[in-house]
Amino acid sequence: MKIILLSSFIFVGLSLSSCTKEEIPQPESRCEESYTSHPNNSLYAAFLDSYVSANQAPGSILGIKKWNEPAWVGSYGQSNIETGTFMTPCTPFRTGSVTKMFTAVVVMKLVEEGKFTLETTLTQLLPEMNENIPQAGSITVRQLLNHTSGLKQPTDDDVRYQTSLINNPDDIGNMDAGERLENYIYDNELKNQPGAGCYYSNAGYWMLQLIIEKITGHTLQQNMEEIIFQPLLMHDTYLEKRDDTNVSRGYNFSGNKLMDVSQWDRADSDGDPAAGIISTASDLLKFGEALFTNQILSEESLAEMKITICDFGLGMESWVTEEGNSGYGKNGSSLGVDANLIYFPENETAIVIFSNFGGGNYKQVIDEILE
Repeated sequence: MKIILLSSFIFVGLSLSSCTKEEIPQPESRCEESYTSHPNNSLYAAFLDSYVSANQAPGSILGIKKWNEPAWVGSYGQSNIETGTFMTPCTPFRTGSVTKMFTAVVVMKLVEEGKFTLETTLTQLLPEMNENIPQAGSITVRQLLNHTSGLKQPTDDDVRYQTSLINNPDDIGNMDAGERLENYIYDNELKNQPGAGCYYSNAGYWMLQLIIEKITGHTLQQNMEEIIFQPLLMHDTYLEKRDDTNVSRGYNFSGNKLMDVSQWDRADSDGDPAAGIISTASDLLKFGEALFTNQILSEESLAEMKITICDFGLGMESWVTEEGNSGYGKNGSSLGVDANLIYFPENETAIVIFSNFGGGNYKQVIDEILE
């Protein structure tokens, strides 16, 4: 999830209400709290120290999984300043747009099963969109996935969405994907001709949720459970809205004061097919390694996902570090979140980096890990 204009609106001294919708309690975690017995614990802890020293987040998590060794996760700081709760290797956090990788995997699994193709059009799958979306007959599943459909991005380009999120976060937070499309996307001009340009859009993933749920007859959460969470034993990962008591809070500055911005992140993302996954570092490492070693999808499907236009693949992005290390993955960035899952094929290494401070963080530590 990308926040561009919203950050300039958020701290304007308005009277704000918090998101309080909590539908499903979170089950007991099965996460491993300590990695002191890991053969590279001291080295990897030094990498975490390096990352923390380069940034200003109240709390951070680093996860590393190399092909010939067990996963390692380390943490620093606080997940909740108000309660003084420490960040731990098992602290769940909002992943932002890392979610797009999960939604894209469900889509690719349906493609593998012959339910539709990447070139199937929006109106072939959802005929009613012919009345709601300009040129819906020319927008393909591939374009929804790689941000070339032309659909707008309300978080960045719709002042009506932004001001509603700021002043009435419950209103946005209680909308499902269909309601967000109806309120902010339908009958709007496209940002570009389908397939003729790139425009980052969560709305493409709102549309993909409708497609997935119509084709399968099950919720997106249920599809993710069947295809990803259960097979990979990802016990601490979910999409649906749940009680977020244990989830890391998110922070950003209002002037010189550090402010808890979780209510806006929650309203904008929780349950959202583009930005709503809540997970842990160890679960994300399982997903990253499994995806990029063809344990979830075929080689052909993964190859399709890696094809990039404007650096956007299908649910993922291409990554090149300062030292020239190449990988694939996704960043999830919002007001109080900076989450990253990247896999580097040449190094056979999955890396997870999370900070509960939004707007992007310095990530030179990736090159240190890959040396």
